[in-house]
Amino acid sequence: MDAGRWIAGVLLVSAMLSVGGLPAQAARPVLDWLNYDASARNDYAINTDTGDSARHSVEPSWAPEAQRRTAKLVMLLIPKRSEIAYSTSVNTILQVFRQHGLPVRFAVWFYDENDAVAQEALEWSYAQPVDLIMSVGSVATAYLHAHHRGNKIPAVTSASKDPVASGQVTDPKAGSGTNIAYTSINVATDTLVAYLRRLVPNLTTIGVLYSRDNDSAIKTQAQPLHDAAGELGLTVVDISVENDASAEAELDVAVPAGLDAMRDSDPDLKRSVLLVTGSTPVYERIAQVNRHAGRVPVVSMLPDVVRPGPESALLSIGVNQSSAVALAAVYAKDVLLGRADPATLPVGTVSPPDLAINFLVAQRIGIQIPFSFFESATFVYDPDGRAVIEFGQRVGG
Repeated sequence: MDAGRWIAGVLLVSAMLSVGGLPAQAARPVLDWLNYDASARNDYAINTDTGDSARHSVEPSWAPEAQRRTAKLVMLLIPKRSEIAYSTSVNTILQVFRQHGLPVRFAVWFYDENDAVAQEALEWSYAQPVDLIMSVGSVATAYLHAHHRGNKIPAVTSASKDPVASGQVTDPKAGSGTNIAYTSINVATDTLVAYLRRLVPNLTTIGVLYSRDNDSAIKTQAQPLHDAAGELGLTVVDISVENDASAEAELDVAVPAGLDAMRDSDPDLKRSVLLVTGSTPVYERIAQVNRHAGRVPVVSMLPDVVRPGPESALLSIGVNQSSAVALAAVYAKDVLLGRADPATLPVGTVSPPDLAINFLVAQRIGIQIPFSFFESATFVYDPDGRAVIEFGQRVGG
């Protein structure tokens, strides 16, 4: 083969690799989207230029030098880009350790759902070795459950859905029996229903909205309601969409059809609620759900779906991400200090759940909000759309 033809062949293969004609090595994940807040930057020396685009190094600058030299090392494993959610999680973890006066060094790894990079992160953590691993998000928790369980290095999960419904833990009160301690951002089904029955005292029927593409919402939010329906004396009706691309059109059919099915057990829909899960194609279209719901209360399992103005759920019964992650960070602190064994720690849940209330929506549909809800709410918006409680604190005059 002459040199010209050989060079042409090399260029052709290179072109095919660049456009996906042949399998090419995935690009290295780049952790350039994580936002460290002012508090984190004030208390920690954050190195985003570690020589690896997938990893940051975070040192406790607030601690004396002698303590920094002996500080424990914790790896935070982040599975995918979620700027708001995972920035909140990381900042919360840093804040909790600072508040408890425990100097800890952090290695923040981002693997962008590339299992080869996740495995590399684990191998790096074993080589150091780190003192503890924390997952950030349900996907990273599933990875640790599959690939790190049984290792001598302890782990604590954070920002993750119910490990019992996910098949990771059998008995939430007994712990995992392994090196991993689990926490959950979900509200227990009996607790959720108890709150719903305080809102609608004669509740008989729940229409649960979710995306069929969202396995975690099905396993940890929709299915537990079905499993408990008989024991709790409820009828649960599925109202689902296939995917984000067609969700708007699907909801225009699925919600009216679901309400018709709910009328079989509650003809006037006065003993019913619509329950919105953490499925993005559904909760991002809360205004559309409201239009079809009429005077049926729309309750969210995600706090962010209650917001100022009419395009909001009436109420959310859920767990604020920062609250759940703070609990996970306390678990991690206790494990690091030798005060807790991850094998015997019960599944960590926030109790009571965080409530958010929109009184403009309550006024529109003509429903009374129990005063006890107002007393314990994390977020409250008045009938004029103004925030009167934020993060459990009264605001304004």
